[in-house]
Amino acid sequence: MSGFAFDLVRHTPVRPSRQRTTSLSLTGTAGPYGEVAVTVGTVPRVATLAAPGLPDCSVTHPDNTRQGLIAVDGHTRLTLGELTATIGQNRRSLGKKGRGFSIRLGERDYAYLSVATAEEELRDEARGPLVRLRIPLASSKVAVTVMPEADAADLALALVLQGADRTSLTVTQAAVSGVMAFLQNGKDEA
Repeated sequence: MSGFAFDLVRHTPVRPSRQRTTSLSLTGTAGPYGEVAVTVGTVPRVATLAAPGLPDCSVTHPDNTRQGLIAVDGHTRLTLGELTATIGQNRRSLGKKGRGFSIRLGERDYAYLSVATAEEELRDEARGPLVRLRIPLASSKVAVTVMPEADAADLALALVLQGADRTSLTVTQAAVSGVMAFLQNGKDEA
């Protein structure tokens, strides 16, 4: 398949009942895969991908005291169809490549990392870059570029990770997030 690009747009729920149960909602049209929606629920705490042309995918974490995006650590559970991924991260690394998430899903080894300012990428160890995401600070859109080598599973994985807390991908983001959490009296919104 040839590569394509599309935008994910952030939506704020207008109904009060949806505001209490939804932390984040991103929607867009992913080329041949059709309409996609990434939703982060507050009850239950789960990020899900809904897309008719992509496999079911979700990210969960057992810590229900946090709000906002789903935490990524050794307790995070990422599922894609019937497969459960193993996720790791070297938070002590000073380089962007070393701080990326390592994801083992079936026979595939992925890395999700920050490659430039406001730019993240999902890579496969064997196939290289698969999905690139540009996330401007002041924008409510995420520009998604899907490389020709990517398949439906790769795209689903990259999209559902938009519901995960990715602030630890760079030292600067991690430091700012830590300071903000401290200033909010421990009520981390990340």
